[in-house]
Amino acid sequence: MADSPNPRTPDPRRQRAWVSSADWVDETEPKLSKEEQQQLAHERGRICKDRSCVACAPLRERRRLKKVQRKAEAQTRAHDQGQPCGRANCSIAICVTARNAAPEAPPPVKPDSDHRPANEIKDDPEQIRRRESKRHRVGLPCGSEDCPNQVCIDGFTNERTRRHRAQRPCRSSTCDNPICMSTRSTN
Repeated sequence: MADSPNPRTPDPRRQRAWVSSADWVDETEPKLSKEEQQQLAHERGRICKDRSCVACAPLRERRRLKKVQRKAEAQTRAHDQGQPCGRANCSIAICVTARNAAPEAPPPVKPDSDHRPANEIKDDPEQIRRRESKRHRVGLPCGSEDCPNQVCIDGFTNERTRRHRAQRPCRSSTCDNPICMSTRSTN
């Protein structure tokens, strides 16, 4: 960068020459047919694209068994460390108590403090409507709970699910999740 007279522009001597994708592709070699691709995969000991291929069935079964083994090892590792494994059908006491335990509520917010939740918008209604209309024009969800657009409804639902999974309150005013209810009751 120091060689260039202007430090913001790249040095033309150090720039790579543009190579189009057509320059490095050998067009003299014809593309392989599906049968040839399948034969090549079998020669290399790989699984071909044909799901009903009899020759690849043992490879697929071996892959499935390895995955089952990895999951079982992860489950035993979590149990050895005294942590729940996260499976819905595990009958070990740690996992059962973790599944049945209610999520921890966030610490209460003092009503006299000037603290506002992070999800509360501090703008006036006109700015909110203007921002929503801009997002609608571009085709993005506006984030409003009561918007008639299907994109916004789906976006709000996804955001709500994501926040609940992260143990954070959602922006809904009617949510009956304990975290959301505790946040609303303190405001």
